[in-house]
Amino acid sequence: MVTNAIPLQSDGSEYGAQSPIVEKWTPSLLSISFLTVAADFVLLLCGTMVGGSIGHILQRSHTFALSQQQLFIGALIYSGIVLCLLRVDNAYPRACSLLHVKETETALRVSIKAIVISLVLCIVARYPVPRMAVFGAWIVGTLFLTVGRAWVQETTRKHLSVIFPKRRSLIYGTKRTARRFFTVALQSPMLGIDPVGFLGGASEANDAIFSNDYSQNDSRPIFHERLSVDMLRRMGIQDMFICDTNMSEHRLNQMRVIAREANCSLSQVDDQEILANRTPTSVWKMDGLFVATIAPNDSGRFYRVIKRLMDIVCSAVLIALSLPVWALLAIAIRLESNGPVFFRQKRVGQNHKLFEILKFRSMKMDAPKYARSPDEQADIRITRVGRFLRKTSFDEMPQLINVLRGDMSLVGPRPEMPFITEEYGPWEASRLTVPQGITGLWQLSADRRYPIHESIEYDLYYIQNRTLLMDIAILLHTLVYAAKGI
Repeated sequence: MVTNAIPLQSDGSEYGAQSPIVEKWTPSLLSISFLTVAADFVLLLCGTMVGGSIGHILQRSHTFALSQQQLFIGALIYSGIVLCLLRVDNAYPRACSLLHVKETETALRVSIKAIVISLVLCIVARYPVPRMAVFGAWIVGTLFLTVGRAWVQETTRKHLSVIFPKRRSLIYGTKRTARRFFTVALQSPMLGIDPVGFLGGASEANDAIFSNDYSQNDSRPIFHERLSVDMLRRMGIQDMFICDTNMSEHRLNQMRVIAREANCSLSQVDDQEILANRTPTSVWKMDGLFVATIAPNDSGRFYRVIKRLMDIVCSAVLIALSLPVWALLAIAIRLESNGPVFFRQKRVGQNHKLFEILKFRSMKMDAPKYARSPDEQADIRITRVGRFLRKTSFDEMPQLINVLRGDMSLVGPRPEMPFITEEYGPWEASRLTVPQGITGLWQLSADRRYPIHESIEYDLYYIQNRTLLMDIAILLHTLVYAAKGI
């Protein structure tokens, strides 16, 4: 029997990388990789040319003229540098990251490195270039790259995934690890995995599992029957992925026998969080061994200082720009019902510190102050103005004051009420090791319709991978998807 070990990568980008499931179709993978690199090059070249031209036009001093030929050569060199850095940074994995935020972060980080290298080369070569042209080329080129890459990835997944041969796969387990693996398989057609469904226990109440993404358009059923050779043959299962790390060795041996008789490959998916006793961890490889370090992700003093500075500047600017909107919303709230404009409530911040969160009041005055948030817009506790506030997320705007005070950050896990955090175990409590935020991965996902504590995998992913550029990437995704009304 062939058993495909699922390597435990820290970025989750190479599920099944050593599996013959994928390697059979290497020519197709190479061609798609080439097209992806070519698309990035075209996006970079066009964006750099457009941005450089705009910047050159806006340059106040006309003492140095930049011809189109010089601009093209510069754009060509810069695009080549970015592509080389993307390859070095492993920016073309077979599997996509959670909500595609990691890809945006990588593009931002690489663009900063590339512009620094380009400027150093210009200084060494004593080649003068208009500053506005360089700045414009960098900004627009980065914008083209980040937005264009997301479009290319989505197009590949929707329209080109049919060219990848798929193997019918069954996911054993229904918990967070299974759902995460299911999402990676759906979003990464190059893996060649076609999830047929999940195999759950008799006590499993749900009938289907949805993917971790922005809209949750994809789901697969949960099968409640007992695993057997007949079942695998009847469903045409070629690969089975075990996403239950609590499985006993005896049960695992039984499944190996069943898979062998059904001529089905068996793979184990290891979850970093479970291996590290349900705390954020870094996982690295040492001479073929995977080492899980049980320690929170220490982001460093520089990150904390810059993050706080960004919070202060951005929240102050946003408050100043949105004051007219605040005034209109305050008038609308007071006209509909008597009571304060702002809703104040105790929330739990970083390191279990209590603070008073601010919101525009969206519920009636007789609504309980400390209770589960309404699950539906039709909830009788919500006012008419409140429905508009919740639909547009304008009720969250006063939290910019919390950010300015230092109670919260722009990006981070959502702060919960004390009676909820009192029920936290060690795993859930790790959410409180970082500043709580207005927006984050959970807020971008379709799981935002459910309670926060039921979708903790988003916050744990952020805590393990957070950087300044990831924060910026999340803010950019928030702006884009808020504009789309998701």
